[in-house]
Amino acid sequence: MTKKDKGPKFANVTTKSGEVVKVFEDLNDFETFIKNETEDEEFDHVHCHLKYYPPFVLHESHEDPEKIKDSANSHSKKFVRHLHQHIEKHLLKDIKERIKLPDLKFKDKAKEESFEHIVWKYNDVTQYHGKDFEIHITVECHNDSAIVDVDYLTKPLTAAVEA
Repeated sequence: MTKKDKGPKFANVTTKSGEVVKVFEDLNDFETFIKNETEDEEFDHVHCHLKYYPPFVLHESHEDPEKIKDSANSHSKKFVRHLHQHIEKHLLKDIKERIKLPDLKFKDKAKEESFEHIVWKYNDVTQYHGKDFEIHITVECHNDSAIVDVDYLTKPLTAAVEA
């Protein structure tokens, strides 16, 4: 008897504007969802959110969130450096693989810093199966926790209508 393959676990959250956003707490579930949406041809209109401890933080705490150091936050240069490396070398790379666009470059990058948080924004316009769409990824870390927020949004590009 084989074990049933369960889909990614997430919660649906409705925003003030009425949009339903899928919220994930596991990186693998998040990546699986993105992969499934791409395979289902719904890749150009996805909005989901991920709240997770980065793998390097869990590794340092021996996979126990209770043992994560209080210093693992946006005020720690080491944490920020490792998080940025994780984003650039793993998170973005894995997303590109899941949506089957390994050549995606995220040319439009930005970083915003304040006392409360650091935000990295990655944007690009791309095409898949003949459909043009925008992809926006926002990664945020805070001054009071090692939890990282990732917002993933894709929107179809509509051709400008000439009057």
